[in-house]
Amino acid sequence: MLRYRIISFPILLALLCAVFFWKYGVLLFIFGAAIVVALTLFEAGKLCNHFHLDNDPLFTAEIGGIAAFLTYLSFGFSGHTDLFSLMLVGILLGSVLTVWGTLLFCKDEMKFRRIFTSIALVMILGFPYILFGCFYFSSLPYLLLYLMLTAKAMDTGGYIFGMLTSMLPGGNHKIAPSISPKKSWEGFFGGMACSVLVSFIFYYFKPLFPWFVYLAGGLLLALLSFAGDLTESALKRRANVKDSAAWIPGMGGVFDVVDSFLYIGPAVGLIALINLLLSL
Repeated sequence: MLRYRIISFPILLALLCAVFFWKYGVLLFIFGAAIVVALTLFEAGKLCNHFHLDNDPLFTAEIGGIAAFLTYLSFGFSGHTDLFSLMLVGILLGSVLTVWGTLLFCKDEMKFRRIFTSIALVMILGFPYILFGCFYFSSLPYLLLYLMLTAKAMDTGGYIFGMLTSMLPGGNHKIAPSISPKKSWEGFFGGMACSVLVSFIFYYFKPLFPWFVYLAGGLLLALLSFAGDLTESALKRRANVKDSAAWIPGMGGVFDVVDSFLYIGPAVGLIALINLLLSL
């Protein structure tokens, strides 16, 4: 698995660099992020079907992907971050009307349940990812890059430290073997240290805030990353599968890669909202 990750990781890193530093990176992000949201929802829908939470994965992916594309397209070409709230309200309203219109005219009870579950997945899983992607258009330069790299440092560091400590005499200490058998306390603290380290690298090159903000950011993003990873592990455990899909060699599916970001969008958005209210 490690040798496949060595191949996949540079490709993903190159795409990430293109999104942030290429002249047409915004176009790549709009299309690419919408595809990521759609594939994540498709994989999540397939997982849910494994434990009889019936939905239509393709319909789930289409609704979520279209909502993501319209959101990023509007946000990317408006050039005004103050249009963000109005745009989200419009898309949410349009989605709700579309959903209820579909449900009202759906006569088949089984199909009704599948559509309703698909919409629930889009609301619960899709919108947090859409909100996370919206930080790409933030007034703070490279905020999304900071969030992504700091959060993934927890995932990568946890994998490395967990793998190394598992070879020690007696192995390592498992956190939740019933949910994720490989996650250990050694990997957890090693990953957290990596997140803090990456956070301070951003502080070293462009200190926009005091050092303690970057310390808190590294710790918070590490915890949120771990929570997202554990959430997807619980879904896979319930569905009795190892990976959400097999699109990416050595890493599994798209959901396996972006699970670390599940709670970051809502959490950072809430912090920003509280900060805005306190400044009024």
